[in-house]
Amino acid sequence: MFRKAAIVVSIMLLAFVTACGSHKNASDTSASGGSAAGAPVSSSATCPTKETKKFAKTLFVTDAALAGGAFKHWIYTPAKEGKFKKGAHGRIKSFIKAAAAGAFTLNRLNAVKKNAESDPLLCKATIGPITKFTSSIKNLVSGAKHGSVDPSQVTSANSDLGSFHSDAAKQGNAFTDNQNASIGG
Repeated sequence: MFRKAAIVVSIMLLAFVTACGSHKNASDTSASGGSAAGAPVSSSATCPTKETKKFAKTLFVTDAALAGGAFKHWIYTPAKEGKFKKGAHGRIKSFIKAAAAGAFTLNRLNAVKKNAESDPLLCKATIGPITKFTSSIKNLVSGAKHGSVDPSQVTSANSDLGSFHSDAAKQGNAFTDNQNASIGG
């Protein structure tokens, strides 16, 4: 029974790592010649001067809510409840769900970033916090691949999500984490 579970976990993590690896390459620089991942936008040259996509703000809020909700529901809450600690009941299942949520969160953050890059005000105000939150999620995923989740990284990612919330709200694009969103199967 344990061997079957280990094989399933290995396959899931391999699929997750593959998905995250291709995402990382796609997000290292923005389509508009933006900054490298992890670095805040430092000049208005990387942001458009006018809106370049219809409904960018609506899509931004929707995708941000999904990303925040998946992180809160499947990573933050289980970490705070101790479900990732060695010996915890359902630890492997929690890691599998967190891995799927991590992939989903990174996917939605990529969409959030693209939508923000389509609006001058959103771009200037939120690209830095989006990039920082994305980096935090990538760090959590990296730890999960090695079978551990550092509680301080979870707390840091939650803080980065809070900064993202704050900066989005300042531009009139406040969002509420959608913790009821399905992350798949």
